[in-house]
Amino acid sequence: MYLPLSYPQYAASLFAANDASRSALAAGSIIYAHPLFVNLGIGRGVSILGGLAGGGCLGIWAIYYYGARLRARSKFAQK
Repeated sequence: MYLPLSYPQYAASLFAANDASRSALAAGSIIYAHPLFVNLGIGRGVSILGGLAGGGCLGIWAIYYYGARLRARSKFAQK
């Protein structure tokens, strides 16, 4: 809900882009999941996915921490 609240005039486009990227990632997961687990094994494969999830959590924290500065620099953000 961070982006639609920051850019309310673009909310429909933001939700559409979010849905499209999430669906593309899910479709791509079918392609890479089987070779990932076959070549690396279950333990290493899950560790890579867990590391990516942890990186995503750090990214969300960074947006929370630096969000006010980013919105201040944006010409599209609602002030």
